Amino acid sequence: MPRIVYVTYPTGAVAGGQKVIFRHVEALRELGFDAIAWTNKAARLPEWLAFAAPVEVETAFRPDDILVIPSDAPNAIRAASRDTRRIVIFEQNQFSFAAIALEAMDGFPPERFPAFIAVGAANAGTIRRLYPGARLEIVPCFADERVFQPGEAKLSQVAFSPRKRVSEAKIIRNLLPRYHPRHAGLGWAELSGVPEATVAETMARSTLFLSLSRFESVGMTPLEAMACGCICAGFTGVGGREFATRENGFWVEEDDCEAAVDALAQAADLVRTGGPALRRMQEAGFETARGWSYASFRTALEDVWMRLAPEARTPAS
Repeated sequence: MPRIVYVTYPTGAVAGGQKVIFRHVEALRELGFDAIAWTNKAARLPEWLAFAAPVEVETAFRPDDILVIPSDAPNAIRAASRDTRRIVIFEQNQFSFAAIALEAMDGFPPERFPAFIAVGAANAGTIRRLYPGARLEIVPCFADERVFQPGEAKLSQVAFSPRKRVSEAKIIRNLLPRYHPRHAGLGWAELSGVPEATVAETMARSTLFLSLSRFESVGMTPLEAMACGCICAGFTGVGGREFATRENGFWVEEDDCEAAVDALAQAADLVRTGGPALRRMQEAGFETARGWSYASFRTALEDVWMRLAPEARTPAS
């Protein structure tokens, strides 16, 4: 029976793409598929994420393994282009893929061109434009409702993750009390390099989330904040346009920091005022997050791999 081998190169740093890879492997094994994560000796497994996926380190691939290669690993893609095993490219970010991996993809001969798994519609759209004839499946990323839930007592604070927009985070934080003095007392809860459980706990007790998304395929963090009941404001990161609406947040054009300051102030005003308008936006956020649930992800994952490799599943499953 063939195995599904997700190749990954974690550095130990917080990365949503790494989280998704391990969640794929976990769920596939629970669904009865023979799946593992594979990495090299230079990798540092994520200590910020609790996961149950088995990981093999530089073990030899089997002849019938199905190799799932991350789209941001050009060296692995280049090696896979010379491999006779079945190859699937796990496309989690079309921007990094376009920046670093297209030349490596050119090495695949037409008769062995790989299939793709994308994490969202916009993400998939790029692949369709680049490779119209390629097999393409979508397994959506998700806001994990098992982890991200609203808390009982909310604090008047802004949760934010500045990793992709360090300068913008400083600009917005410095301008807010000067442009909108009524919100000078807002607390700030930075989510940098902390475990997923801490992120969830912080969002659960925060009233606001400043979205600092940038060059996203979809962008899970704002969805996770919505699942926790935060009112979101800020940037969509392009990919977030797939879920961002007037009803579920205060969204602004990319890089417009002053607009983001004003949007965050509007969000804080809404929280301060409360009432039906606040409840409507929170419910819209909950509804949006439910549309990107772990349960939906799991169903899609099972359907996709039953199309790609049903023989990798034990008959009893």
